[in-house]
Formats: sequence, C-alpha cells, structure tokens
Amino acid sequence: MKGLSAGDRERFHEDGVVCLRGVLSEAEISGLRSAVDEQFAQLGTTPSGYDFEAISRQVWAQKRGVGVGEADRFDFDFVKTRILDDPDARPLLETSESGEGRFFYDVAGWRRYPAIYEAAAHSALPGLIASLWDTAYLNFWEDTTFIKSPGTRQKTAYHQDLAYFQIEGTMCAVCWIPLDPANLSNGVTKYVRGSHKWRRTFAPNLVIAQTSTSQATDEKLPDIESAEGDYDILSFDVMPGDVILHDVRTVHGAGGNVSDRPRRAISFRYCGDDIRYYDRPGAIPQIGLREKHQNGDRLCGPDYPIVWTDPAHGQREAS
Repeated sequence: MKGLSAGDRERFHEDGVVCLRGVLSEAEISGLRSAVDEQFAQLGTTPSGYDFEAISRQVWAQKRGVGVGEADRFDFDFVKTRILDDPDARPLLETSESGEGRFFYDVAGWRRYPAIYEAAAHSALPGLIASLWDTAYLNFWEDTTFIKSPGTRQKTAYHQDLAYFQIEGTMCAVCWIPLDPANLSNGVTKYVRGSHKWRRTFAPNLVIAQTSTSQATDEKLPDIESAEGDYDILSFDVMPGDVILHDVRTVHGAGGNVSDRPRRAISFRYCGDDIRYYDRPGAIPQIGLREKHQNGDRLCGPDYPIVWTDPAHGQREAS
C-alpha cells in the first residue's frame, strides 16, 4: 500500500474513522498473532492481563471479591463497588445464551514482544498515520490487546479514547487491527460517525459498564447502548491485514462474540507533534514507564518512541 488517498483522509477527518484494506503483510499479522496468543496463554499469571468476561460475572454476582489471578493494574474490588453503587449501571451483555467465553485484555505488549514493536514502528502504519496531518514526527503511545473468544456475551461499552490517555491535542489516531476475520457477529468495533466533532470530552468508563472511572471530571457519555438507532453507527467487515483508523475523540464500542469464531485484535495508538502530556483526571495509569512526565511536555524518550519523521523537515524544535 503506497499511502492514504485523498478520499481516505477526507473520510477520517469527516467521519472520524476510515477502514484501510491490506495494510499489513502476512508476516506482520503472523508475528502479531503469535504475540497475542502468548499473552492470552499467560492469563492469570501476569500483572496486566485480565478476562473482562469473568470479571463482569463476578461484579454482578452476590459474592464478595473479584478474582483476577496475578493481575494488579486495577483494583477490581473497588471497581465492583463503584459499579454497584451506580444506579444507572447494568450488565452490558448480548442476549444470546452462547456460553461463557473470554474477553481478554492486556496492554503494553510492545515492551515485551518484538513482533508488536516491529509492526508498530516499522510497518506501513506510521507513514500512513503521519499523512493524516501536517506533523513533523510521530510518536508511538501504546498498544492494547483485545480477544473475544467464541461465546463471549460481554460487550465493550461505548467510550471515547481521549479521556483514557494522558494527552491533550488533536493529532492522535488509534488503529484497530484484526487478527481474525471480524464482523458484527464476533464483535467488530462500531463507531459513531462524526462524534469526534462534538467538541466534547467524555469521562472514561469501566469498559464492562458505563460507570465512569474514579476521579474523572468530564461529563458522562450518553447511553448509546440503549439507543443505537438514534446515532449514525459505522462498522466494517474486515480481514487480517486490514486496519481501521479512528480519531482519538471518536466514540466507539463493540458487541460480544456470539459466533463460533475467535476475534483477536490489537490496537496501536499514535500521536503527532501537537500532542502534549497531560495527566488527565480519571485517565488510566500507564504501566512500565521509565521516566517521569510533566504536564505540557512533548512526548519523547523511551516511553514514547518516535516512529516516523518528516524527511523534508525532520523533528521540529520545541517552541
């Protein structure tokens, strides 16, 4: 793939999302699959891997406590209390009784798996993302793995990524990379067309419910799950090698996986040169950071590697 067409860029900026076909090679997809399969195999033994399907069942059960193995990034006993104290909270489950699947989540795989960093930094993606804006350079922010195995009823609550990240600015794009064929039956991501233009920042929620994270100060997202017909929802049937790009402000969510097929995916996040570090109230703390970052800092150093520079201008000097 040579680059983004004018039509691709227009759809991204107008709709807040665009689907690109055949961006990643078979070798890159194979490497990503091996990495996320290894992450999944280690569920329960690492500090950052969670099964949100199992957690959801425990949250809505009467028994106390939430078991998450060795994972310690989130305090899910506190999360359970917060959800149950929210009068508007409810289980976000597919009605199909398709069994007990797994909704696997892990983060920052690029720090542990060379194949993830190679795809994030050395594939066609950085150049494509950079062409969305007039940016002198592009930083890699983070990756997240999402797996919904067959029979997963748990939905991914509609949300806006911006409020989860410690950033401010406009040049941030998120890539959703399917590692299996994906459509609505097995949980492909759904996007609210044009929601990046609402000029609103919404509080991050707890993924398995619409309850906001603690300390969040932004307004709560409307209950889109109960009124999808009132919104212009986009989704794409995708194959491995395809990539869906969305603006960091675009509202999106996903259904469960009621099919008999797995839905493995990984998400990459990239930032252009107008992004500054901002310790946003309620944002999800990152793991594995090597340096301290202050509000207003440009992204730099080992935590946010530069993966593309403008060959004509290089990296701009700090203003």
